[in-house]
Amino acid sequence: MFNFKEDMHVHSTFSDGAGTLEENIRAAERQGLERLCCVDHVRRKTPWVPEFVKAVQQARQNTGIELLCGVEAKILNEDGDLDAPDDLTGVDYIYAADHRFPLYDKCRSPNRIRQMLADGEVTVERLMQALTNATCGAMIRHERVVVAHLFSILPKVGLSEAQVPMHMLETLAETAAQTGSIIDIDQRWSCPGPRSVEPFVRRGVRVLMSTDSHKPEDIGHYKHNIEVARTLGLIPALEQVA
Repeated sequence: MFNFKEDMHVHSTFSDGAGTLEENIRAAERQGLERLCCVDHVRRKTPWVPEFVKAVQQARQNTGIELLCGVEAKILNEDGDLDAPDDLTGVDYIYAADHRFPLYDKCRSPNRIRQMLADGEVTVERLMQALTNATCGAMIRHERVVVAHLFSILPKVGLSEAQVPMHMLETLAETAAQTGSIIDIDQRWSCPGPRSVEPFVRRGVRVLMSTDSHKPEDIGHYKHNIEVARTLGLIPALEQVA
């Protein structure tokens, strides 16, 4: 189920990555990867998506790697709206990301959430439910969704992935299974962990290997992802993963 010959979340100079598409592809080739998804950050008014799609399509002609195109957009609210342009023609995957905390009708900064917790304006349980609602909403309301670095927002607000109730993990996994959505395991943010991934694996949800790399030299290099796979018994403890 886990393919360490892929890196399905790599950023380029189209947004905040250090490498061009060509530099990223060459790095992936050197690492011996078979599949690469070029993913860059967008907002609703981002104007360069057609140019990005065209560049990825042209790059496919010059590599033996299976090359895909994705955009990453933050979840805006508990309904699961995404900060992405309406026209995503040619985009293979939409990465729904918890860059800020979706609570009620908008997303809030980590500092604001910390203050709300300190002031008793919101409980930990309510925050966990809000994040579950928003992530499920994104999967239901949009097509071709990859849930990017699930729970990466939690440490930023002083919480832990381990605090997410199991019934919420089951809800997330069931929604992914019903909608055909995908999750990635993110090397950069070291999330989600084995406990969170297991309900998705149990339901046969597709799980992508991703570095979320912003530098070519990081592409295809995994540590967290391998440990998740080993903990779940998906690769032998002593097996070497290139």
